[in-house]
Amino acid sequence: MKKIGLKDLGICAVAAFSIVLTSCGGSSGGGDKEIEFEQKDLVNKLWYSNPYLSKDYDNEDAVIAYRFESGGMLKRQQYSGKRDENVGTWSLIDDVLEIVDNSITQKWFIQSGSTTGFLKLNSSAGRREFRTTIEGLGDVTADAYIVSDLRLVDNVFKADYRVDYEVTGSDIEEVVAMQSSSKQEELIESVNYINKKIFVLSDDGLNRYYDDFWGAQKIRFYLKTKANEKFKLDEDLYVDRLESLDNTKIQISKSPGSPTVTVQWKAIAKDDVRYNVEILSSISNTKLPLFRSNLQPATSGEMKTLEISQSIGAIIPLDINKMDIGENYFIRITGIQYEEGIDPINSLNRSYNIQAKTVFTSKITW
Repeated sequence: MKKIGLKDLGICAVAAFSIVLTSCGGSSGGGDKEIEFEQKDLVNKLWYSNPYLSKDYDNEDAVIAYRFESGGMLKRQQYSGKRDENVGTWSLIDDVLEIVDNSITQKWFIQSGSTTGFLKLNSSAGRREFRTTIEGLGDVTADAYIVSDLRLVDNVFKADYRVDYEVTGSDIEEVVAMQSSSKQEELIESVNYINKKIFVLSDDGLNRYYDDFWGAQKIRFYLKTKANEKFKLDEDLYVDRLESLDNTKIQISKSPGSPTVTVQWKAIAKDDVRYNVEILSSISNTKLPLFRSNLQPATSGEMKTLEISQSIGAIIPLDINKMDIGENYFIRITGIQYEEGIDPINSLNRSYNIQAKTVFTSKITW
């Protein structure tokens, strides 16, 4: 996953500034109060704008999130991954607020009716409204990443590429992931292992592969909330991809009737990849794994072994009472590369800052 595409809106700089704002009095009495707008009224908060125009992929109308830092640094949040990045500078001189976003400068005039939580802006580029809260998007995350999927096709292992998505948000009721104006996937609602609402590819979508990886690409998410609010979020797929796991170095061992499974694999030639191993009842986004290991660190080319049992610590522990002897299940090994700067263990936003995956799936009989 990556950038939320906030600079593409042609608003990347600032405007001349009316410095008198109005704040409304409470219900207990009083009235509008004029305040002198200062730098302190801008800093240490996120300012959101939703310039949504339509569902059209070609419109540059993704959500904007700016953070004005003390000292003049301008940050923009990659909203999908809740990550801030430095994009330029800002200044407030006399009546002019100037924003420099990725070397593009513009000036915006603050209009009457603005408060310290709501900015109504005018400039030669048009109008824009910013708020310190954005209804319906508070807990939204969105991720897109390239998957190298090694699977058995006509008794021959074949590695193909596909794009995978995951969007969360308690108020979201519709999600469409768009690779272009003609290539779009409506995601289906499901829940994850902590019973949180997620939107993922359908089973048919999981089987849409590409013969080769085409390189970096902008993904756009269209979101509609329960209140019929509409948004777009932008996400960039990286140029980098992960190589396939070596199926000749993978061994999955289970004795008939045994409650344990031993999985061995060789890490790919990359040091910053973590691995997990899962047991699945079916290859589907709508069914939860029966087991998911903790993340397994590995050095480049290292041979790894994991013995799965009911007693080992895991993200989703194995319950042998749910396993039926003689039934077929799937073992899935997944290598995960996270975004630059994301700690696979300590970063709270790691689950929606994935850069790429490499996946191997094999059937076993319990």
